[in-house]
Amino acid sequence: MGSPFTMVLANIYMLEWEQKLIQHQNRHHEIYGRYIDDIFMTTNLCKEDILKELDETIKTDSNVTISTTISQSLEYLDFTIENINGHLKISIYHKSASEPYILPYESDQTRHVHVNLIYIALVRAARNCSNVEDFDMDRLSTEMILLVNGYPPKFIQHHIKKFFAKYDSMCVWTELNSEVNQQLHNMLLYRPTKRENKT
Repeated sequence: MGSPFTMVLANIYMLEWEQKLIQHQNRHHEIYGRYIDDIFMTTNLCKEDILKELDETIKTDSNVTISTTISQSLEYLDFTIENINGHLKISIYHKSASEPYILPYESDQTRHVHVNLIYIALVRAARNCSNVEDFDMDRLSTEMILLVNGYPPKFIQHHIKKFFAKYDSMCVWTELNSEVNQQLHNMLLYRPTKRENKT
């Protein structure tokens, strides 16, 4: 991207440019999110109305181009987002190009790096999967990827058990308990990071 300031300047530019869209979404009680130059929006408006709103926003700056995807289901960043009868269902999107590649167990890394891979994969799934079935499928996918990359089954099981014990949510693993999964999801999603705790 060139200069280290390019990303900062692009974000400042986008922040100014997107204000009209943000206000539109707020007025209609809809979701608006952006990561760098990828935007996600929900709407209950008809296709023509939302395209008109986007066209009006685009006209404010000829340097900005938008490609739109309007669908009941789409991949956004690392997520699959589906509209099922007005409810958003979110699960982890696994790009086939990057699966099943992770750090092999026999690499020259210290043990805590391998432990952290398991922990982070479970945190990511618990935070981002909106139901227990998708969380469990992602956990199983993670286990398979770990096995393919030489991680011993006992090592995997030990650290998965440790994760669920840490958050007092063993029944999510053993019984697919939806209620406890929702508590785990909320706890991990809204928990401040170490950096946020320092401020």
